Amino acid sequence: MNSPENDRTLDALIRLLGEEGAHFEIIRRRLVEIGSPALPALERCVREGASLISERAGQIIESIRLEALDEEWQRYAEKEPCSLEEGVFLLARFAYPEMNSEIYRTKIDRMAEVLRRRIQPDSSPPAVIRTLNRYLFEELLFSGNRENYYLPENSYINTVLDTKKGIPISLSVVMLLLAERLNLPLHGIGMPGHFLVSWSDERDEIYIDPFHEGRMLTRGEIESQLPGDEKGLIAQYLRKVSTRQIITRMIRNLIHIYTEGGETEKGSWLERFHKRVHST
Repeated sequence: MNSPENDRTLDALIRLLGEEGAHFEIIRRRLVEIGSPALPALERCVREGASLISERAGQIIESIRLEALDEEWQRYAEKEPCSLEEGVFLLARFAYPEMNSEIYRTKIDRMAEVLRRRIQPDSSPPAVIRTLNRYLFEELLFSGNRENYYLPENSYINTVLDTKKGIPISLSVVMLLLAERLNLPLHGIGMPGHFLVSWSDERDEIYIDPFHEGRMLTRGEIESQLPGDEKGLIAQYLRKVSTRQIITRMIRNLIHIYTEGGETEKGSWLERFHKRVHST
């Protein structure tokens, strides 16, 4: 969109933003197809336009942004293996488009460096987990957001790192991102209605509940909490989940939250992202 003819086409479309009904929908689709080259003119409309035109220009800007984000999800979904860190920051950009992910990556790096200095090379797995728990839950005061469990913010890595509050899967993600940096054998465990982390190596199998301050659990303790008709499913429940499964579960959580809250458009966009990752 850089030739004089294309510029004239764009200007004509912008002038028609006040059109009603089906005419506006045609104009909206055309501007979304043009994409990023249309953004400067649309942003001028937001700043200078009449209220209806300004509102519509803002909506189109958001649609262009989300279409571009959807393309990023497609590229992400085509990777195998896909990166947990890349996935959670991509998800956060749905709600926080101006987020500087490097600030948060650096924050995680610094947390990992503190732990690297504190973990002794000959420490047993329970000792390493206790060090991790003391730092995250006693010193930094990460905790499960029991009072506002269904806030969308509990699912976005940037707000979890800012507020130190989250739900089981997002607190587990913080632990898993630290484990990646520290080369610790931690894995996600997708229990029904809950999410745990496991320490799994050739000698030890320890389950960790980040939502409850990193409480360590044995397989028997977890099994004892299951209803009688589910105890036979314990092996299935305690399987390690892949990065792709973690990301799709986080997206599903947000789809449920937004849809239940009446924000169906957000839910629809997240359905598109979920389909990208889940179907690949």
